[in-house]
Amino acid sequence: MNIEEVKDFIRTANKKELDEIQTVFNTARQLVREEIRREFRVNDIVKIKHNSIPGDLLFEIDKINRKNVKVTCTSNKFKSYTVSPTLLIKI
Repeated sequence: MNIEEVKDFIRTANKKELDEIQTVFNTARQLVREEIRREFRVNDIVKIKHNSIPGDLLFEIDKINRKNVKVTCTSNKFKSYTVSPTLLIKI
């Protein structure tokens, strides 16, 4: 089954089928987020891949929460962000 067949199925699915797809999708996304989150440890140096954050800034992980990671800029301790682990790149 290719992606176009999946898209066609979703377009023609009824509410019950869409609810099942949503449940499976959310579970898969949560597993991916947890797997990525487990790669990080407190005090790791990371970059944030987001348009609003310059790519040359380095951040240190302060705290790892269930869904997000709190980071502080290494060059300016007053700059901190709470981001999804999927936006972090380990250095």
